[in-house]
Amino acid sequence: MKAVTIGPEFGKENLRLVDVSKPNAGYDDVIVRITKAGLNPIDYNLVHGKIVYSLTPIPHIPGSEAIGIVESSSRRFKRGDRVVIYNRSFDGTCNMCRSHNEHLCVNGGIWGVVTNGAYTEYVSVPERNLFRIPDSIEDDLAVSLPIGALTAYRSLIRSNAKAGEKILIYGASGNTGIFAAQFANLMGLEVYGVSRKSWLREYGCRETYRMGEIPKDFKADIVLNSLGTNFWTDAYSHVENKGRLVTFGVLTGREAPLDIARLYTSEISVIGSTGGTTKDLENMMKIVSQNSFRAPVSARFRLDEMKQAMTEFENERDGRIIIDVS
Repeated sequence: MKAVTIGPEFGKENLRLVDVSKPNAGYDDVIVRITKAGLNPIDYNLVHGKIVYSLTPIPHIPGSEAIGIVESSSRRFKRGDRVVIYNRSFDGTCNMCRSHNEHLCVNGGIWGVVTNGAYTEYVSVPERNLFRIPDSIEDDLAVSLPIGALTAYRSLIRSNAKAGEKILIYGASGNTGIFAAQFANLMGLEVYGVSRKSWLREYGCRETYRMGEIPKDFKADIVLNSLGTNFWTDAYSHVENKGRLVTFGVLTGREAPLDIARLYTSEISVIGSTGGTTKDLENMMKIVSQNSFRAPVSARFRLDEMKQAMTEFENERDGRIIIDVS
């Protein structure tokens, strides 16, 4: 079968389309034929050697977000089932797992980073990492659920978002931002986005601001910053007293200054959020299946076009990039 690999040299120019052996199903594993995969910042950074997690194996098959078709029946699944892959590797035995925080497993990590990922035709996945996709969710939306949607959903849970509150979303036109706007709007929040894209009003934003054009006196109860260093100071300045700044990305860097005095005098909370639990995924999919969620697609590529996909990721886009595997 075909697979895209990277390493030991990194950079998109070192991506290779190679022949690899089709995986065998291990104990409690299920063979899944990958149909679609997403291209997210974590995949782009991995290819360029800028990953903040342990990477194994090397050479490596990237791709942390995918859906597919079950090839081998198991206790919970039958051949032909359409499934989404929960993208966390977890052992189920550590303190985090036992407290139902599988995404923080001390012996695990992100599927597609601490394991080979989805930029290939077939994968062997633990049965507990697979979830049936409701019939009401079409493929292009489903492939965005395990990272784009789940990360956004979890960040709103972590921020204790409530109806009537105001939220400001940096990177609102990105993979997570689009879902954050839709979830927040559904929850009854006033949604504002930081983006050059005026079409975000179709996804729940009351108003969008270009970077540098947000009114200085604009404050929000919740500010989401998934972009990292370059947007940190500006995002922090727009947090209301007793507000929450939520972060889950380092696309522009992982370090940032912090005005400690304002932190405590305004009783601001800085909250980290990452991925989500299996229960989060189940709950989120139910919400998505019962409401009119959308995920705009900017471009599609095949496995043999991964270098072009990486180049497109660097450009300004109106939606996400999908890899059509089969």
